[in-house]
Amino acid sequence: MNLTFLKLHRSLLFILATMLICVLTLTLSYGHYKGHNNIDWFDVAGEGGITIMTLLWIFFILLSRPKGRVTNLLFAGLAIMNLSMTLDFIDEFVNYDKNQAWLSTIESIPAPFGMILMSIALYHWHQEQMSINLQLRNRERFYREHQLSDAISGLASADYMKSQINRELNLLHHNEHGFSLLMIDIAQFDCFNRQFGAKAGDKLLHEFAQVLTLNVRKNDLVCRYASDCFIVLLPDTPLNMADELSRSIINALESFSFQGSTKKTNIKQKVHRSLITAQHDDSTSALLSKLHKGLLNNKRLFEQTA
Repeated sequence: MNLTFLKLHRSLLFILATMLICVLTLTLSYGHYKGHNNIDWFDVAGEGGITIMTLLWIFFILLSRPKGRVTNLLFAGLAIMNLSMTLDFIDEFVNYDKNQAWLSTIESIPAPFGMILMSIALYHWHQEQMSINLQLRNRERFYREHQLSDAISGLASADYMKSQINRELNLLHHNEHGFSLLMIDIAQFDCFNRQFGAKAGDKLLHEFAQVLTLNVRKNDLVCRYASDCFIVLLPDTPLNMADELSRSIINALESFSFQGSTKKTNIKQKVHRSLITAQHDDSTSALLSKLHKGLLNNKRLFEQTA
């Protein structure tokens, strides 16, 4: 579990801990234990579970998000709601004297304010997500699932690309131009790994993926297919247009200069490519097989002329 973001929120964690300590101190100071026989354990289980769950929600929000307005609003809303739930939970164990009955009366008051803050937070979260969606359009397309993304490159996985190719094949008869697929492979990537190490290789893949994503259209989808092999899905794109686009992408990738940990590691990578356009009778496996064969042929030609 990565605790990087959680460490940024020490002040919020301190506020939460202080608030809970104050609530416990106040209620236990003025309250008297009901006695075991007077406690409704079903209410204890229900209200205690809700209290614990809101604390878990706060924990995962702080674990998952950097500092910012949305994070602060989400935290404030949940923390105030948790205040009501904690008071309600403690109320199951204690009774208050008549002159301290206000503690039992106010337990539900913070919750509506917390829900209002949560609603405001969700509105700003929506605005934030719209911005993030634009940035991730070439990596996700129509579906978001972290298990279908590649950890090193940040791109979609091979399985997700296969599902999107299958989707495009089903829609093929509705599109005038069909769709094309571009497969890209980094030349001599295994030699790079041996020379500079796996860590540098992963860094190269990540930066290569970023450059690739920046040089495709907004409706295209990029995935890391295997090792140093990438696939770009080009929807509604005939072969001649796809060829022009692919040349532009290749030029950008081969102009990209990888900066290693030392000044000496300044390398421009050559890439191989394979390009096909889908036909009505194609299947996903057949298209991928054609792409792979085309890439192998281009590799052989490159090695013969090198």
